[in-house]
Amino acid sequence: MYSNKDLITLNEVQNDGKTIHLYFNTEIGLYVAYGFSAFFASYIVDVITAFSEDMQMPVALMRKHEVSELKLSCIKHQHDYHEYYKLELKNEIPLDDYSRWANSTKWEK
Repeated sequence: MYSNKDLITLNEVQNDGKTIHLYFNTEIGLYVAYGFSAFFASYIVDVITAFSEDMQMPVALMRKHEVSELKLSCIKHQHDYHEYYKLELKNEIPLDDYSRWANSTKWEK
């Protein structure tokens, strides 16, 4: 299971608006995206969203099928043995609704 909190936080702080970082969680068998990556993923495919108290940012959960759909929206992707994906999107996603969306994940418990 991918759980380097510092790296995940750094990836999201440095997110350029065109990147989705995905981490495979072996305990639940789903891919997880945090922060901006979660927002971008939810903009493209159906995801389950929540707010991670541990990471203090929104989180999106998705199955391999949704990851395959996401890859269709990318100009390139790199992966590390299916535990981590870095997807570079063809088009930048506007951040206008990010704050509203992020706040809504706090109330979806």
